[in-house]
Amino acid sequence: MQNVNEENSPYILFCAGEDSGDVIGAEMVATAVSLGFKAIGLGGPLMQEKGLSPLWEYDELPVSGVGDVVPKYFSLKNVFQVLSDAAESRKCLAIIAIDYPGFNMRLAYLAKKWGKPMLYVAPPQVWAWKSKRASIFRQAEKIRLAVFFGIETKAYRQMGCDTIRIKHPVTSWKPEYMEAKSDMLLLPGSRRESALRNLPSFVTVAEKYRNVWAERHVGPLPDVIVVASREHLEVPLLVALEKLYDGRLPDWLKVVVAPKQIHDRLNFYSGYSVALTSFGTSTLEMAYAGIPFAACIVPDFLTYAMGRLMVKSEFLSLPNAILGCGVTPEFIIRNKLNDRMALSIVETLFQQDLGTAEEIAIRLRKLLNVGKTSSELVSEFLAQFVKS
Repeated sequence: MQNVNEENSPYILFCAGEDSGDVIGAEMVATAVSLGFKAIGLGGPLMQEKGLSPLWEYDELPVSGVGDVVPKYFSLKNVFQVLSDAAESRKCLAIIAIDYPGFNMRLAYLAKKWGKPMLYVAPPQVWAWKSKRASIFRQAEKIRLAVFFGIETKAYRQMGCDTIRIKHPVTSWKPEYMEAKSDMLLLPGSRRESALRNLPSFVTVAEKYRNVWAERHVGPLPDVIVVASREHLEVPLLVALEKLYDGRLPDWLKVVVAPKQIHDRLNFYSGYSVALTSFGTSTLEMAYAGIPFAACIVPDFLTYAMGRLMVKSEFLSLPNAILGCGVTPEFIIRNKLNDRMALSIVETLFQQDLGTAEEIAIRLRKLLNVGKTSSELVSEFLAQFVKS
């Protein structure tokens, strides 16, 4: 890991603590490096491949929900101390923050306090909950907010904050022909704790899906592919599945690591007939690729309780929120998944068709292809540090 105290040259500090942020940040790091800037901070393998010098081991960063954060409190506290020291240093020219509000909102507070330039990409979803968080960005002249969705622009404008629209990475996808499969995808999540919590219910739904499929179709039953969002999750998911089946994993059930590059990943998804995914960026990627899917989550108790009190959005799935209507089904599983809910999820999957999914994809492609590219945004932001 990089020791910021050993740095002798100025740098741009990046902070992205989740897989979706790693995808967004990769091109931004590449742009900064191509312009001659040193990039250090927190980021995943894609950002590191483009030239980011990491300050901490990335696999420790992705967490989901209050119940998953608490056990890691002291470890995450140490990470943030390293990050804030790097931000406070005179060698830090600016901060580029991507999503990850647990860290980046605190960085924004410090940036405002120190008067340090900051570009915050994908800031908190104030349209969904905790709208008071927008107050920190008022009268913060050196903090720029870049958002992907029109609902974010509207929400921040209502709270007195200006934003810049940026094209989402999915808009760079160029579809390739993929041979159609009847197989099913399960995407339990990109964070270890939540993925393992979701997995048993997801597999139960998959089993019932295959049973219903056998009643309605002729031919081989569909295989089920559990998608590990990164290599670090492959073994934990395999171990969890083997426990579910007493060490005898059925041949119709496999674990596959998702392709790192977003265009490869969307092409991979587009070859399957249906998916069950957790909430998050994966819902947007599925909808954008035109795959029928349902969004589902098994939250920990604390996250569920806080969500009930604080979330004000009618929808949790990104495609539904962006389009302002329930175009894709959503499910929250409390306690244990019962047969009735499992069958309900299965029925929603059978009720969808490729034609409707493609219509949703076309609408999303039009709405998201707005604004600057990541490279344009970062180039303009960093221009202030280039001597003429």
